[in-house]
Amino acid sequence: MKKGYIYVASNSVGGAKGNDYIKEAIHSAESLRKVDPKANICLFTDKPFNNKVFNEVKVVKMSLRCKQNCLLLSPYKKNIYIDTDTYVNHNLNDLFDMLDKYDIVGCNDYSRKRVFPKIPEYMKIPYAFSELNGGLIGYKINENFKRFIDLWNNYYKKYENIVPWDQPSLRIALWESGINLYILPLEYNRRAKATKEKCVNLRKKGDQRFDKDHLKTRVFHFHGLEKMNNEEKENNAQCF
Repeated sequence: MKKGYIYVASNSVGGAKGNDYIKEAIHSAESLRKVDPKANICLFTDKPFNNKVFNEVKVVKMSLRCKQNCLLLSPYKKNIYIDTDTYVNHNLNDLFDMLDKYDIVGCNDYSRKRVFPKIPEYMKIPYAFSELNGGLIGYKINENFKRFIDLWNNYYKKYENIVPWDQPSLRIALWESGINLYILPLEYNRRAKATKEKCVNLRKKGDQRFDKDHLKTRVFHFHGLEKMNNEEKENNAQCF
């Protein structure tokens, strides 16, 4: 098949306590079916089960951060990977069209550039090259993507004991691979308000992973700014 959607879910390899990732994946896939009834949907998991919402269930060996290992196993050439804790609110077929031009598409994460002194490859990348959120990634399987996945896996394994999350190694792999990347508008991966507030509050509390200028607005862009103080600028600016 030429295009389809990928989920990766297991309730037996760790993660947040109390979360039913299989149940989340079913709920998300059901929301996808409502807006795209003909969608091809594949679930990667570690225990077989049947649910009609998925076209295919692939049973594979899984670990806590095994997403990148599953992406190349997709039965589709053009793919949209989606995290389980999602609700698809609109048809996403235009992302497949984007993959005619780009190798990979995704949205910026609120963790733009954290402070990881022991990961020099991460630290040398400019702040403006944000971490990509791993919750929604469109990609096509080709040689560029395979090289990118190799880099991602290598850096994840290299620094797994320092950073157990996969987004820092993803950022390095995107930067070093030179893969043809496009950053999507935020409406394709709208995060919780609490997610941004968590980053901002950690910075304010002096968390060493967040530089003092983390998430600070670089440019305000609207008329009347000359009449506003800093608080008014913030209150009149769009949420992001």
